[in-house]
Amino acid sequence: KRPEAASERRPLARGSGPGARRPSPLPPPAPPRSLRKARIAPAASWRGGCGWRRTPAGQTRYRGDGLWMFGAGSKSALVLRSGDRVRAHFQNRYNEKSSATDVGTLLQFTTGEAEVHFDDSAVQCISKTWIAERISAWDLDLAPGDLAHAHYTSGKGRTLGTDLGVVLAVLEGGRVRIRFQDSVVQTIPMGWVEQVIRLQPGDRVMSSFKVNDGRGAKSLKTDLGSVLQVSAEEVHLVFDDNVEQNVPKTWVAQRTRAWDLNVEIGSVVDVHFEVGDDGRRSTSTDIGIVVTECVEGRVAVQFQDTIQQTVPLGWIARIREWGPGDRVQAHFKTGGGEKSNDTDIATVMSSSLLEAELYFDDGIQQCLSKAWVTERVRSWSAEVPELAVGDVVVAHFKRPGNHCRSVQTDRGIILSMLPKGQVSIMFQDDVTQVIPKGWIEAMVTRWSGQREKLAQDEETGGGSGFETSATTRPRAGGASSGPTVGAPECVICMDAKPNGVIVHGETCHQSTCFSCAKRLHRNGDTCPICREPIETVCRLHGE
Repeated sequence: KRPEAASERRPLARGSGPGARRPSPLPPPAPPRSLRKARIAPAASWRGGCGWRRTPAGQTRYRGDGLWMFGAGSKSALVLRSGDRVRAHFQNRYNEKSSATDVGTLLQFTTGEAEVHFDDSAVQCISKTWIAERISAWDLDLAPGDLAHAHYTSGKGRTLGTDLGVVLAVLEGGRVRIRFQDSVVQTIPMGWVEQVIRLQPGDRVMSSFKVNDGRGAKSLKTDLGSVLQVSAEEVHLVFDDNVEQNVPKTWVAQRTRAWDLNVEIGSVVDVHFEVGDDGRRSTSTDIGIVVTECVEGRVAVQFQDTIQQTVPLGWIARIREWGPGDRVQAHFKTGGGEKSNDTDIATVMSSSLLEAELYFDDGIQQCLSKAWVTERVRSWSAEVPELAVGDVVVAHFKRPGNHCRSVQTDRGIILSMLPKGQVSIMFQDDVTQVIPKGWIEAMVTRWSGQREKLAQDEETGGGSGFETSATTRPRAGGASSGPTVGAPECVICMDAKPNGVIVHGETCHQSTCFSCAKRLHRNGDTCPICREPIETVCRLHGE
């Protein structure tokens, strides 16, 4: 065996030789001779970095889904694609397969051959079987105008480090043309690109700036700014000191936060605001409402104190998401109609562009600014499924007198769905109330399959399957020992006479049997009629 080294390969390298990085203004070369032997048409075009696509019909000697490799003893296939880093054998100066391997980047391939760009800038078309292993897969999405951290060609081939550049064009044959920071343009394998940054309005970046009021050269240090607009080779930034500049994309050193919020008109957001005479960005945030669409990277926001400012999109920190039914912590209107200093828990009933209608737990219903809602306590839509008429639910109810939200819950049947986030519910004691749907804690039974049948039974008079308070249920043994038809009965068991008296304060109610009344008192439940706490129970005299 003759000793083989990288210098013994056939002279198929491009861009090699002494010297520093050199531009590559020429287009990519034509396919090598080995590719021409595979009868690839001259009018071939590159498809998705996976293979050659030929326009003449009847030629199928290519794969559009990648290069398939089967390892020794392996039952699964490894799909190689353009840009993958591979270790492969190469052709030495005697046109033979080398015994050693070297690292390269896969450019393109046909049915039996693959074109590999080795790290010493030698480009060879070798047999697919010469590829020993894949070192790393490449799956980045490149487009003209993207910022890219990429390796480049120096006098000794591929550099170890990377440099920042702007993608000028994505070429055929697995190559890409990039302009680096020193204005040098090179055509390199797309697999040399390590990281892609696609700037968009709203991104927060660290960037150099123009000194001397924007007329000078590039600054030595960087500063934080927000992206307003992006063009092919420049980016319009507003720095945190409220200075706007157009700078080259290569001046952007780092993206600190990618914009990923879906801001619409009416969104409640945490946003920075302008402070001082120069309008610099505040360090803290405040709650505001977006009142306009995004125009040139800016939106208008109305804050809690009704002050409106137009701020960059990147100044929005997060979106406060809540909707009808959610439980929230919010300020409320005082006696003079002003914003309170404290907050209270309420249920969202409905919302408009700037205002939200809330039902506080103390029974007060107010329409106030959406910016007064400070926190979402419970996401109702995430915990309770979609409701429908006939469903059995567990819900809070309105206490008599002040209509405040009860602490306990009770079962009930949904009678109708009302506007402004309200539902009509009939509870177990036949009391019907209209409550905010956010008071529903859980669904017990979904009644869906028999609604049409029940409606038909009601029309024909065949009964609905439910037993009302006017019907009787015979006890065990077949004899009807309960109350007669039309006689009052216990609202709990619906069987015995209501001979129990529930005492609360100076009033009492007689609606249950004595056994059910004792059970309610023992369990700490409230009166089923007025929801007042039970002090004591007794049996009706003579019963």
